[in-house]
Amino acid sequence: MRVGMQMLCWGLLLAPGLLPAVSAVTADGAMWSAAAAESDGYVPLEELRSFYKLLPLSGQQPGVTAAGNGVLSLVFGPDPRDLLLGGLLCRLSHPVRQDAARGVLVSETDAVKLIDPVLRPTYIANRRLVKTVVLDPAHGGHDTGTVTPYAREADVALVVATMLQQELTKRGYHVVLTRTENRYLSDQQRVDTANNALNPLLISLHLNSGRSDVSGAETYTVTPAEPGADALPGNEFDAANVALAAALQSALVRGAGARDGGCRRARYSLLSSLRCPAAMVELGYATHAEEGARLSTDEYQRQLALALADGIERFAAVMNPEQCLRAAEKPAAEPPPAPAKVEPAKPSAPTRKSSRTPTRKTTVKAAPKKPAKAAPKTKPKRSGSSSRKTRR
Repeated sequence: MRVGMQMLCWGLLLAPGLLPAVSAVTADGAMWSAAAAESDGYVPLEELRSFYKLLPLSGQQPGVTAAGNGVLSLVFGPDPRDLLLGGLLCRLSHPVRQDAARGVLVSETDAVKLIDPVLRPTYIANRRLVKTVVLDPAHGGHDTGTVTPYAREADVALVVATMLQQELTKRGYHVVLTRTENRYLSDQQRVDTANNALNPLLISLHLNSGRSDVSGAETYTVTPAEPGADALPGNEFDAANVALAAALQSALVRGAGARDGGCRRARYSLLSSLRCPAAMVELGYATHAEEGARLSTDEYQRQLALALADGIERFAAVMNPEQCLRAAEKPAAEPPPAPAKVEPAKPSAPTRKSSRTPTRKTTVKAAPKKPAKAAPKTKPKRSGSSSRKTRR
């Protein structure tokens, strides 16, 4: 799927005119009047709603607060840490709070490092052109990962990664696999492969395990750094991480038909140590009979690979500063040449005789003056001097 720059988000499909063209939200929450709540800053949902030009959505069940504009929506609750962002489930870092005077409050961390990067990925401050896609099939060798009667995690991860590599290569991407066979790799080896690549992003592929009745794809990013707290290396790309996760999760749900388990956060050692945008994708639950059996089929594995390729391509498109600039400049650059071509064609009829004919005459007169003034003796001198220079 080729995605034009008219789309600011992958799954949400936002047109550029739907969101305010203002400066990016700063990490200290300067865009909003953040109010302290316990040890964290909170932003009134009303301010977010006004900033993103959303309207309150009534008729929600108890414990649910929603805002939208007909194209995108923010739905909080009923679980205070759940947010449906354009229909995509996202797990908040902090639960929303209720304030008698100011209504629903959203943590500043979630406003800056979840909601804004998903709604406006082209405003991410440190976005950069993606030049390398590092695919990391989880486990391998003696580390088999989750093994059930339906699927083996290490095997499925490698097959899907290989299919994804082939698809991305067709689309022109430089792809690196952390492993191409059934062998063990430490987390540090996987981290080194990504950190030594040129402008990379990393996607680690896994299968999940849990209760037999739990299913669905989930995408994890490193837990974002809190204001004033010590940051891990992986926190350098907190905003880009969640943008990547949303692109991948949306593609899996809408492209491969996976059940939406949501975008989530965790301090996994792999994600914490990377110095590039990264996400860990749980393709599904190997412990779920139906989903586990499906994960082992060639057909579904190819669907997963194609969906992930689409998500990567959408993320790469909005991370490319040059491509975004060209798209923004096109509307402003096209109008000037249009009237320039029309003016000489139509109104030039009365002006051609008066303004353009004299210029043609002068140019014709100027042409014969050159051979008249140029003496035949001077020409060979010039040609001779130039030929000597070339010989030297």
